[in-house]
Amino acid sequence: MKFIDKILGKAEPKPAVTATLRRENDNIYVIRIGGLLNKETVNNIEAVARRDIDSGARELKVMLILQNDFLGWQRTGNWGDVDFFSQYGDHIAKIAVVGDLQWEEQVLAFLGAGSRKGEVRLFPQGKEAEARHWLIAQS
Repeated sequence: MKFIDKILGKAEPKPAVTATLRRENDNIYVIRIGGLLNKETVNNIEAVARRDIDSGARELKVMLILQNDFLGWQRTGNWGDVDFFSQYGDHIAKIAVVGDLQWEEQVLAFLGAGSRKGEVRLFPQGKEAEARHWLIAQS
């Protein structure tokens, strides 16, 4: 980008991401993601889980809610970094993903479905109660 474009306000907007993480009873983590997910946000979420697991948390259950404005994954960042998955992945018992089913293939690949100990299941938008029921049900 040219310096003059920055001065004139023609800079490309940085893709925005919105993310919240809420811990609930029974080791349930509810994560809501909107916009364009970046690696920095993923690292921050992993840091919370890493800290909790290092403090003794086990059998985490994750409900990942893809908001209506979810746009996918930002192309920049070191997405090949699988340290968290290899070191802590076995402590995640289940992952329920609630969102637009257009993301099914990408989200299953992103979460390592089929390569992780815990089960990953997708639920259509609006099915948060069904996803929660599945998370707390005994396997």
